Amino acid sequence: MDIIRLTGVSANGTHGVLDFEHQRAQPFIVDATLYLDLFAAGRSDALGDTVDYGRVAKDIVAVIEGEHVDLIEKLAQRIAERILAIKPIAKVDVTVHKPHAPITVPFTDVAVSITRVRDAQGAVVPEHKTQSDIQVAVQSAAARSTEQPAVHHAVVALGGNIGDVESTLRASVREMDGLSGTQVVGISPLYRTAAWGMADDTPDFLNAVVELETTLDSHELLAALQGIERAHGRNRENHWDSRPLDLDIIDFDGITSADPDLSLPHPRAWQRAFVLAPWVALNPTARLAGAHGGLASDLLAVAADRDAVQLDSEDWMLAGHAANVVDDAGAKHAALEKNRQDAAPVSRKAVISMDSTVRDAEQLFREAIVSVDSIPGNQVQGISPLYHVSHFDGPDALSAVIQIETKLPAADLIAALGSVEAAHEGLIDLDLVDMDGVTSDTPDCRVPWPSARNHASVLAPWMDMDADATLGSEPVSFLLAMAPDAGQVGMLSDNWIMGK
Repeated sequence: MDIIRLTGVSANGTHGVLDFEHQRAQPFIVDATLYLDLFAAGRSDALGDTVDYGRVAKDIVAVIEGEHVDLIEKLAQRIAERILAIKPIAKVDVTVHKPHAPITVPFTDVAVSITRVRDAQGAVVPEHKTQSDIQVAVQSAAARSTEQPAVHHAVVALGGNIGDVESTLRASVREMDGLSGTQVVGISPLYRTAAWGMADDTPDFLNAVVELETTLDSHELLAALQGIERAHGRNRENHWDSRPLDLDIIDFDGITSADPDLSLPHPRAWQRAFVLAPWVALNPTARLAGAHGGLASDLLAVAADRDAVQLDSEDWMLAGHAANVVDDAGAKHAALEKNRQDAAPVSRKAVISMDSTVRDAEQLFREAIVSVDSIPGNQVQGISPLYHVSHFDGPDALSAVIQIETKLPAADLIAALGSVEAAHEGLIDLDLVDMDGVTSDTPDCRVPWPSARNHASVLAPWMDMDADATLGSEPVSFLLAMAPDAGQVGMLSDNWIMGK
Protein backbone atom coordinates (compact mmCIF):
# COMPACT_ATOMS: atom_id res chain seq x y z
CA MET A 1 0.00 0.00 0.00
CA ASP A 2 1.28 3.50 -0.84
CA ILE A 3 1.78 6.32 1.64
CA ILE A 4 1.21 10.08 1.93
CA ARG A 5 2.71 11.75 5.00
CA LEU A 6 1.59 15.05 6.55
CA THR A 7 3.78 16.26 9.42
CA GLY A 8 3.53 19.23 11.73
CA VAL A 9 -0.07 20.28 11.07
CA SER A 10 -0.62 22.79 13.88
CA ALA A 11 -3.61 24.57 15.40
CA ASN A 12 -4.79 25.80 18.81
CA GLY A 13 -7.48 23.95 20.76
CA THR A 14 -9.04 23.76 24.22
CA HIS A 15 -8.43 20.10 24.98
CA GLY A 16 -7.45 18.59 28.34
CA VAL A 17 -8.84 17.38 31.66
CA LEU A 18 -7.92 20.46 33.69
CA ASP A 19 -10.45 23.27 34.06
CA PHE A 20 -8.19 25.97 32.64
CA GLU A 21 -7.59 23.79 29.55
CA HIS A 22 -11.32 24.02 28.78
CA GLN A 23 -10.98 27.79 28.48
CA ARG A 24 -7.41 28.60 27.48
CA ALA A 25 -6.37 27.39 24.00
CA GLN A 26 -2.95 25.77 23.56
CA PRO A 27 -1.12 24.39 20.51
CA PHE A 28 -1.58 20.83 19.21
CA ILE A 29 0.56 19.38 16.43
CA VAL A 30 -0.54 16.42 14.30
CA ASP A 31 1.38 14.04 12.06
CA ALA A 32 -0.71 11.83 9.75
CA THR A 33 0.33 8.94 7.51
CA LEU A 34 -2.28 8.07 4.89
CA TYR A 35 -2.36 4.59 3.32
CA LEU A 36 -3.97 4.25 -0.12
CA ASP A 37 -3.37 2.97 -3.65
CA LEU A 38 -1.56 5.63 -5.70
CA PHE A 39 -0.98 3.54 -8.82
CA ALA A 40 -3.77 5.20 -10.82
CA ALA A 41 -2.61 8.69 -9.86
CA GLY A 42 0.92 7.84 -10.88
CA ARG A 43 -0.33 6.91 -14.36
CA SER A 44 -3.01 9.56 -14.87
CA ASP A 45 -1.46 12.57 -13.10
CA ALA A 46 -5.05 13.48 -12.09
CA LEU A 47 -6.03 14.85 -8.68
CA GLY A 48 -9.19 12.77 -8.76
CA ASP A 49 -7.09 9.59 -8.56
CA THR A 50 -5.36 10.61 -5.33
CA VAL A 51 -6.13 12.57 -2.14
CA ASP A 52 -6.08 16.32 -1.75
CA TYR A 53 -3.76 16.50 1.25
CA GLY A 54 -4.58 20.18 1.59
CA ARG A 55 -8.13 19.11 2.41
CA VAL A 56 -6.78 16.54 4.89
CA ALA A 57 -4.75 19.25 6.63
CA LYS A 58 -7.82 21.52 6.87
CA ASP A 59 -9.87 18.65 8.31
CA ILE A 60 -7.21 18.06 10.96
CA VAL A 61 -7.23 21.75 11.91
CA ALA A 62 -11.05 21.73 12.05
CA VAL A 63 -10.99 18.87 14.58
CA ILE A 64 -8.31 20.55 16.70
CA GLU A 65 -10.21 23.83 16.77
CA GLY A 66 -13.54 22.07 17.24
CA GLU A 67 -15.42 20.52 20.15
CA HIS A 68 -13.51 20.05 23.42
CA VAL A 69 -12.27 16.62 24.49
CA ASP A 70 -10.46 15.73 27.69
CA LEU A 71 -7.94 13.25 26.27
CA ILE A 72 -5.60 13.55 23.30
CA GLU A 73 -6.39 9.87 22.71
CA LYS A 74 -9.95 10.96 21.92
CA LEU A 75 -8.65 13.82 19.78
CA ALA A 76 -6.52 11.37 17.78
CA GLN A 77 -9.55 9.09 17.28
CA ARG A 78 -11.66 11.97 15.97
CA ILE A 79 -8.94 12.99 13.53
CA ALA A 80 -8.61 9.40 12.32
CA GLU A 81 -12.36 9.15 11.77
CA ARG A 82 -12.38 12.43 9.82
CA ILE A 83 -9.50 11.29 7.59
CA LEU A 84 -10.92 7.81 6.94
CA ALA A 85 -14.12 9.44 5.68
CA ILE A 86 -12.07 10.54 2.66
CA LYS A 87 -11.88 8.01 -0.15
CA PRO A 88 -9.73 6.15 -1.14
CA ILE A 89 -7.82 6.29 2.19
CA ALA A 90 -7.91 2.77 3.68
CA LYS A 91 -5.75 3.22 6.76
CA VAL A 92 -4.23 6.08 8.76
CA ASP A 93 -1.56 6.57 11.41
CA VAL A 94 -2.25 9.65 13.56
CA THR A 95 0.12 11.17 16.11
CA VAL A 96 -1.13 14.07 18.26
CA HIS A 97 1.54 16.14 20.04
CA LYS A 98 0.70 18.28 23.08
CA PRO A 99 3.94 20.21 23.70
CA HIS A 100 2.54 22.37 26.52
CA ALA A 101 0.89 19.59 28.53
CA PRO A 102 0.73 20.32 32.32
CA ILE A 103 3.33 17.72 33.31
CA THR A 104 5.16 18.10 36.62
CA VAL A 105 8.71 17.33 35.39
CA PRO A 106 10.77 18.90 32.58
CA PHE A 107 9.84 17.47 29.15
CA THR A 108 10.07 18.30 25.47
CA ASP A 109 6.89 16.76 24.11
CA VAL A 110 4.08 14.34 24.84
CA ALA A 111 2.31 12.52 22.02
CA VAL A 112 -0.24 9.80 21.38
CA SER A 113 -0.05 7.66 18.23
CA ILE A 114 -2.84 5.43 16.89
CA THR A 115 -3.45 3.34 13.79
CA ARG A 116 -7.00 3.01 12.51
CA VAL A 117 -8.79 1.27 9.62
CA ARG A 118 -12.42 1.04 8.56
CA ASP A 119 -13.96 -2.42 9.03
CA ALA A 120 -16.56 -4.18 6.89
CA GLN A 121 -19.40 -2.47 8.74
CA GLY A 122 -17.84 0.95 8.11
CA ALA A 123 -16.71 1.52 11.71
CA VAL A 124 -13.27 3.00 12.44
CA VAL A 125 -11.35 0.43 14.50
CA PRO A 126 -7.76 -0.50 15.37
CA GLU A 127 -6.00 -2.48 12.68
CA HIS A 128 -6.66 -6.25 12.77
CA LYS A 129 -9.58 -5.86 15.22
CA THR A 130 -13.19 -6.59 14.41
CA GLN A 131 -16.01 -4.49 15.74
CA SER A 132 -17.07 -7.32 18.07
CA ASP A 133 -13.54 -7.37 19.51
CA ILE A 134 -13.80 -3.65 20.16
CA GLN A 135 -17.19 -3.98 21.82
CA VAL A 136 -15.97 -6.69 24.20
CA ALA A 137 -12.91 -4.63 25.07
CA VAL A 138 -14.98 -1.52 25.71
CA GLN A 139 -17.41 -3.43 27.94
CA SER A 140 -14.53 -5.01 29.88
CA ALA A 141 -12.84 -1.67 30.34
CA ALA A 142 -16.09 -0.09 31.50
CA ALA A 143 -16.61 -2.88 34.02
CA ARG A 144 -13.08 -2.43 35.34
CA SER A 145 -13.48 1.34 35.59
CA THR A 146 -16.53 0.98 37.83
CA GLU A 147 -14.79 -1.34 40.26
CA GLN A 148 -13.83 0.69 43.32
CA PRO A 149 -12.30 -0.68 46.52
CA ALA A 150 -14.74 -0.80 49.42
CA VAL A 151 -14.24 1.99 51.95
CA HIS A 152 -14.66 0.88 55.56
CA HIS A 153 -15.29 2.92 58.71
CA ALA A 154 -13.16 2.07 61.72
CA VAL A 155 -12.88 3.38 65.27
CA VAL A 156 -9.44 3.06 66.86
CA ALA A 157 -8.59 3.70 70.52
CA LEU A 158 -5.15 5.12 71.38
CA GLY A 159 -3.41 5.00 74.73
CA GLY A 160 -0.04 4.98 76.47
CA ASN A 161 1.71 5.88 79.72
CA ILE A 162 5.46 5.57 79.05
CA GLY A 163 7.67 8.33 77.67
CA ASP A 164 6.42 11.45 75.88
CA VAL A 165 2.99 9.90 75.43
CA GLU A 166 1.27 12.94 73.91
CA SER A 167 3.95 13.20 71.22
CA THR A 168 3.72 9.46 70.55
CA LEU A 169 -0.05 9.62 70.17
CA ARG A 170 0.24 12.56 67.77
CA ALA A 171 2.78 10.67 65.70
CA SER A 172 0.59 7.56 65.62
CA VAL A 173 -2.40 9.57 64.34
CA ARG A 174 -0.29 10.91 61.48
CA GLU A 175 1.07 7.44 60.76
CA MET A 176 -2.44 5.99 60.66
CA ASP A 177 -3.46 8.77 58.28
CA GLY A 178 -0.46 7.82 56.14
CA LEU A 179 -1.48 4.18 55.74
CA SER A 180 -2.33 3.16 52.20
CA GLY A 181 -5.97 3.92 51.36
CA THR A 182 -6.63 5.41 54.79
CA GLN A 183 -7.80 8.81 55.98
CA VAL A 184 -8.32 9.99 59.56
CA VAL A 185 -11.75 11.64 59.58
CA GLY A 186 -12.14 12.42 63.28
CA ILE A 187 -9.92 12.93 66.34
CA SER A 188 -11.22 13.11 69.89
CA PRO A 189 -9.94 15.33 72.69
CA LEU A 190 -7.18 13.84 74.84
CA TYR A 191 -8.14 12.28 78.17
CA ARG A 192 -6.04 11.49 81.22
CA THR A 193 -6.86 8.24 82.96
CA ALA A 194 -5.61 7.05 86.33
CA ALA A 195 -3.94 3.65 86.10
CA TRP A 196 -7.01 1.95 87.52
CA GLY A 197 -6.29 -1.48 89.00
CA MET A 198 -2.49 -1.13 88.70
CA ALA A 199 0.26 -0.27 91.21
CA ASP A 200 -0.05 3.12 92.96
CA ASP A 201 3.10 4.53 91.34
CA THR A 202 2.01 3.63 87.79
CA PRO A 203 1.96 6.74 85.55
CA ASP A 204 -1.39 7.98 84.31
CA PHE A 205 -2.51 6.92 80.85
CA LEU A 206 -3.37 9.34 78.06
CA ASN A 207 -6.20 8.18 75.82
CA ALA A 208 -7.94 9.29 72.66
CA VAL A 209 -10.08 7.85 69.87
CA VAL A 210 -9.87 8.40 66.10
CA GLU A 211 -12.26 7.48 63.32
CA LEU A 212 -10.84 6.26 60.00
CA GLU A 213 -12.06 5.75 56.46
CA THR A 214 -9.95 2.97 54.94
CA THR A 215 -9.81 0.58 52.02
CA LEU A 216 -7.86 -1.90 54.17
CA ASP A 217 -9.83 -4.84 55.50
CA SER A 218 -10.00 -5.37 59.26
CA HIS A 219 -7.03 -7.76 59.46
CA GLU A 220 -4.89 -5.58 57.20
CA LEU A 221 -5.70 -2.61 59.41
CA LEU A 222 -4.87 -4.61 62.55
CA ALA A 223 -1.48 -5.62 61.12
CA ALA A 224 -0.75 -2.01 60.15
CA LEU A 225 -1.65 -0.73 63.63
CA GLN A 226 0.54 -3.34 65.27
CA GLY A 227 3.39 -2.21 62.99
CA ILE A 228 2.91 1.36 64.25
CA GLU A 229 2.95 0.09 67.84
CA ARG A 230 6.21 -1.77 67.26
CA ALA A 231 7.80 1.28 65.68
CA HIS A 232 7.15 3.12 68.95
CA GLY A 233 8.63 0.38 71.14
CA ARG A 234 5.50 -1.56 72.08
CA ASN A 235 5.76 -5.27 72.77
CA ARG A 236 2.85 -7.47 73.77
CA GLU A 237 4.61 -9.90 76.09
CA ASN A 238 2.68 -8.58 79.10
CA HIS A 239 -0.78 -7.49 77.99
CA TRP A 240 -1.66 -5.62 81.18
CA ASP A 241 1.63 -3.75 81.66
CA SER A 242 2.46 -0.10 81.07
CA ARG A 243 3.16 0.67 77.43
CA PRO A 244 4.36 3.53 75.20
CA LEU A 245 1.51 3.00 72.73
CA ASP A 246 -1.60 0.87 72.46
CA LEU A 247 -3.81 0.90 69.35
CA ASP A 248 -7.04 -1.12 69.43
CA ILE A 249 -9.76 -1.47 66.81
CA ILE A 250 -12.97 -0.77 68.71
CA ASP A 251 -15.39 -0.97 65.80
CA PHE A 252 -15.14 -1.87 62.10
CA ASP A 253 -18.23 -1.21 60.00
CA GLY A 254 -20.39 -2.31 62.94
CA ILE A 255 -19.31 -5.92 62.33
CA THR A 256 -19.77 -8.53 65.05
CA SER A 257 -17.15 -11.28 64.89
CA ALA A 258 -15.63 -13.81 67.29
CA ASP A 259 -12.49 -14.25 65.17
CA PRO A 260 -9.73 -15.22 67.67
CA ASP A 261 -7.26 -12.88 65.92
CA LEU A 262 -9.64 -9.91 65.93
CA SER A 263 -12.85 -9.88 67.94
CA LEU A 264 -15.30 -7.21 66.79
CA PRO A 265 -16.35 -5.03 68.38
CA HIS A 266 -13.52 -4.90 70.92
CA PRO A 267 -14.77 -7.30 73.62
CA ARG A 268 -14.08 -4.98 76.57
CA ALA A 269 -14.84 -1.58 75.01
CA TRP A 270 -18.35 -1.53 76.50
CA GLN A 271 -16.97 -1.30 80.04
CA ARG A 272 -13.96 0.98 79.48
CA ALA A 273 -14.59 4.65 80.21
CA PHE A 274 -11.16 5.57 78.83
CA VAL A 275 -12.45 4.38 75.44
CA LEU A 276 -16.05 5.52 75.75
CA ALA A 277 -15.37 9.07 77.04
CA PRO A 278 -13.21 10.21 74.10
CA TRP A 279 -15.43 8.36 71.63
CA VAL A 280 -18.55 10.14 72.94
CA ALA A 281 -16.70 13.47 72.86
CA LEU A 282 -15.86 12.84 69.20
CA ASN A 283 -19.22 11.39 68.22
CA PRO A 284 -22.08 11.91 70.71
CA THR A 285 -24.31 9.46 68.80
CA ALA A 286 -21.67 6.71 68.61
CA ARG A 287 -23.08 3.21 69.03
CA LEU A 288 -21.24 0.01 69.92
CA ALA A 289 -22.41 -3.18 68.24
CA GLY A 290 -22.57 -6.65 69.83
CA ALA A 291 -24.18 -8.32 72.81
CA HIS A 292 -23.02 -5.58 75.22
CA GLY A 293 -23.64 -2.81 72.71
CA GLY A 294 -25.73 0.31 72.76
CA LEU A 295 -25.19 4.05 72.72
CA ALA A 296 -21.64 4.77 73.87
CA SER A 297 -22.97 7.60 76.03
CA ASP A 298 -25.26 5.19 77.91
CA LEU A 299 -22.42 2.70 78.39
CA LEU A 300 -20.16 5.48 79.68
CA ALA A 301 -22.74 6.54 82.27
CA VAL A 302 -22.53 3.13 83.98
CA ALA A 303 -18.83 2.32 83.39
CA ALA A 304 -17.06 1.44 86.65
CA ASP A 305 -14.00 3.61 85.86
CA ARG A 306 -15.86 6.70 84.63
CA ASP A 307 -14.60 8.88 87.52
CA ALA A 308 -10.98 7.94 86.73
CA VAL A 309 -11.12 9.61 83.29
CA GLN A 310 -10.60 13.38 82.99
CA LEU A 311 -10.34 15.70 80.00
CA ASP A 312 -6.69 16.66 79.46
CA SER A 313 -6.60 18.70 76.22
CA GLU A 314 -8.85 19.64 73.33
CA ASP A 315 -6.04 20.95 71.09
CA TRP A 316 -3.42 18.29 71.77
CA MET A 317 -2.78 17.66 68.05
CA LEU A 318 -1.27 21.15 67.82
CA ALA A 319 1.67 20.06 69.99
CA GLY A 320 1.13 22.91 72.46
CA HIS A 321 1.70 25.63 69.87
CA ALA A 322 -1.80 27.02 70.25
CA ALA A 323 -0.98 28.08 73.80
CA ASN A 324 2.11 29.94 72.54
CA VAL A 325 0.35 32.14 69.97
CA VAL A 326 1.11 35.74 70.95
CA ASP A 327 -1.46 38.44 70.23
CA ASP A 328 0.09 41.92 70.31
CA ALA A 329 -3.30 43.57 70.60
CA GLY A 330 -3.20 43.02 74.39
CA ALA A 331 -6.12 44.50 76.30
CA LYS A 332 -8.13 45.07 73.13
CA HIS A 333 -7.94 41.37 72.33
CA ALA A 334 -8.95 40.49 75.89
CA ALA A 335 -12.05 42.66 75.57
CA LEU A 336 -12.95 41.14 72.24
CA GLU A 337 -12.43 37.67 73.71
CA LYS A 338 -14.80 38.45 76.57
CA ASN A 339 -17.43 39.61 74.08
CA ARG A 340 -16.98 36.41 72.09
CA GLN A 341 -17.35 34.29 75.22
CA ASP A 342 -20.56 36.11 76.11
CA ALA A 343 -22.06 35.36 72.69
CA ALA A 344 -22.93 31.99 71.24
CA PRO A 345 -20.34 30.96 68.61
CA VAL A 346 -21.46 31.16 64.99
CA SER A 347 -20.55 28.34 62.63
CA ARG A 348 -19.21 29.59 59.30
CA LYS A 349 -17.82 28.05 56.15
CA ALA A 350 -14.16 28.86 55.57
CA VAL A 351 -11.73 28.06 52.76
CA ILE A 352 -8.06 27.43 53.54
CA SER A 353 -5.24 27.11 51.02
CA MET A 354 -2.16 24.92 51.50
CA ASP A 355 1.15 25.44 49.72
CA SER A 356 4.59 23.86 50.10
CA THR A 357 7.77 23.45 48.06
CA VAL A 358 9.29 20.55 50.03
CA ARG A 359 9.56 17.03 48.64
CA ASP A 360 7.14 15.46 51.12
CA ALA A 361 4.56 18.25 50.75
CA GLU A 362 1.74 15.76 50.12
CA GLN A 363 2.28 14.10 53.50
CA LEU A 364 2.58 17.51 55.20
CA PHE A 365 -0.78 18.47 53.71
CA ARG A 366 -2.35 15.31 55.08
CA GLU A 367 -0.93 15.98 58.55
CA ALA A 368 -2.03 19.62 58.43
CA ILE A 369 -5.60 18.59 57.54
CA VAL A 370 -5.66 16.28 60.54
CA SER A 371 -4.38 19.11 62.75
CA VAL A 372 -6.90 21.64 61.43
CA ASP A 373 -9.75 19.15 61.87
CA SER A 374 -8.66 18.51 65.48
CA ILE A 375 -8.88 22.20 66.50
CA PRO A 376 -11.97 22.62 68.71
CA GLY A 377 -14.80 24.16 66.71
CA ASN A 378 -13.47 22.98 63.34
CA GLN A 379 -14.80 20.30 61.01
CA VAL A 380 -13.18 19.62 57.63
CA GLN A 381 -15.92 19.22 55.02
CA GLY A 382 -14.14 19.32 51.68
CA ILE A 383 -10.69 18.56 50.27
CA SER A 384 -9.61 19.56 46.77
CA PRO A 385 -7.48 17.61 44.31
CA LEU A 386 -3.71 18.02 44.64
CA TYR A 387 -2.09 20.47 42.20
CA HIS A 388 1.44 21.01 40.91
CA VAL A 389 2.58 24.63 40.53
CA SER A 390 5.47 25.52 38.22
CA HIS A 391 7.55 28.48 39.34
CA PHE A 392 9.92 30.14 36.88
CA ASP A 393 11.87 31.99 39.57
CA GLY A 394 12.05 29.32 42.27
CA PRO A 395 11.26 25.71 43.19
CA ASP A 396 8.00 24.14 42.06
CA ALA A 397 5.30 23.66 44.67
CA LEU A 398 2.27 21.57 45.51
CA SER A 399 -1.02 23.18 46.47
CA ALA A 400 -4.48 22.19 47.64
CA VAL A 401 -7.53 23.75 49.27
CA ILE A 402 -9.79 22.57 52.07
CA GLN A 403 -13.21 23.76 53.19
CA ILE A 404 -14.17 23.68 56.86
CA GLU A 405 -17.05 24.60 59.12
CA THR A 406 -15.62 26.57 62.02
CA LYS A 407 -16.89 28.29 65.14
CA LEU A 408 -13.65 30.26 65.49
CA PRO A 409 -13.57 33.96 64.65
CA ALA A 410 -11.40 34.71 61.62
CA ALA A 411 -8.50 36.15 63.63
CA ASP A 412 -8.43 33.12 65.93
CA LEU A 413 -8.55 30.72 62.99
CA ILE A 414 -5.63 32.54 61.34
CA ALA A 415 -3.68 32.27 64.60
CA ALA A 416 -4.47 28.56 64.84
CA LEU A 417 -3.28 28.05 61.25
CA GLY A 418 -0.06 29.78 62.25
CA SER A 419 0.28 27.24 65.05
CA VAL A 420 -0.12 24.37 62.59
CA GLU A 421 2.54 25.97 60.38
CA ALA A 422 4.86 26.25 63.39
CA ALA A 423 4.22 22.62 64.32
CA HIS A 424 5.53 21.72 60.85
CA GLU A 425 8.55 24.03 61.18
CA GLY A 426 7.26 26.48 58.59
CA LEU A 427 7.52 23.95 55.77
CA ILE A 428 3.87 24.46 54.85
CA ASP A 429 1.98 27.70 54.21
CA LEU A 430 -1.66 27.87 55.32
CA ASP A 431 -3.84 30.87 54.46
CA LEU A 432 -7.44 31.68 55.27
CA VAL A 433 -8.71 32.51 51.79
CA ASP A 434 -12.35 33.25 52.56
CA MET A 435 -14.93 33.01 55.34
CA ASP A 436 -18.68 33.38 54.94
CA GLY A 437 -19.95 36.75 56.09
CA VAL A 438 -16.51 38.06 57.09
CA THR A 439 -14.69 41.03 55.57
CA SER A 440 -11.62 42.33 57.40
CA ASP A 441 -8.51 44.28 56.45
CA THR A 442 -6.59 44.52 59.71
CA PRO A 443 -2.87 43.59 59.61
CA ASP A 444 -3.41 40.26 61.34
CA CYS A 445 -6.77 39.40 59.74
CA ARG A 446 -7.22 40.06 56.02
CA VAL A 447 -10.31 38.29 54.73
CA PRO A 448 -10.83 37.55 51.89
CA TRP A 449 -7.14 36.95 51.25
CA PRO A 450 -6.34 39.89 48.90
CA SER A 451 -4.02 38.13 46.44
CA ALA A 452 -6.03 34.89 46.16
CA ARG A 453 -7.84 36.14 43.05
CA ASN A 454 -4.52 36.27 41.21
CA HIS A 455 -3.22 32.83 42.17
CA ALA A 456 -4.29 29.85 40.05
CA SER A 457 -2.61 27.65 42.69
CA VAL A 458 -5.54 28.61 44.95
CA LEU A 459 -8.29 29.09 42.38
CA ALA A 460 -7.81 25.85 40.38
CA PRO A 461 -8.06 23.41 43.34
CA TRP A 462 -10.84 25.52 44.87
CA MET A 463 -12.92 25.34 41.69
CA ASP A 464 -12.33 21.58 41.45
CA MET A 465 -13.62 21.21 45.01
CA ASP A 466 -16.59 23.58 44.49
CA ALA A 467 -17.51 24.42 40.90
CA ASP A 468 -19.92 27.15 42.07
CA ALA A 469 -17.47 28.86 44.43
CA THR A 470 -17.29 32.65 44.49
CA LEU A 471 -14.69 35.01 45.90
CA GLY A 472 -16.44 38.19 46.83
CA SER A 473 -18.97 38.71 44.05
CA GLU A 474 -16.94 37.00 41.32
CA PRO A 475 -17.07 33.32 40.33
CA VAL A 476 -13.83 31.49 41.02
CA SER A 477 -14.08 29.98 37.54
CA PHE A 478 -13.90 33.49 36.01
CA LEU A 479 -11.00 34.52 38.23
CA LEU A 480 -9.14 31.34 37.25
CA ALA A 481 -9.60 32.07 33.55
CA MET A 482 -8.09 35.53 34.11
CA ALA A 483 -5.30 34.48 36.49
CA PRO A 484 -1.85 35.36 35.09
CA ASP A 485 -0.36 32.04 36.24
CA ALA A 486 -3.16 29.76 34.99
CA GLY A 487 -0.74 28.02 32.64
CA GLN A 488 1.57 27.12 35.51
CA VAL A 489 -0.77 24.80 37.42
CA GLY A 490 -1.81 21.24 36.73
CA MET A 491 -3.74 18.63 38.68
CA LEU A 492 -1.66 15.77 40.06
CA SER A 493 -4.26 13.64 41.81
CA ASP A 494 -7.93 13.76 42.80
CA ASN A 495 -7.68 10.98 45.41
CA TRP A 496 -4.34 11.87 47.03
CA ILE A 497 -5.90 12.17 50.48
CA MET A 498 -6.45 8.39 50.58
CA GLY A 499 -2.72 7.71 50.23
CA LYS A 500 -0.69 6.01 47.56
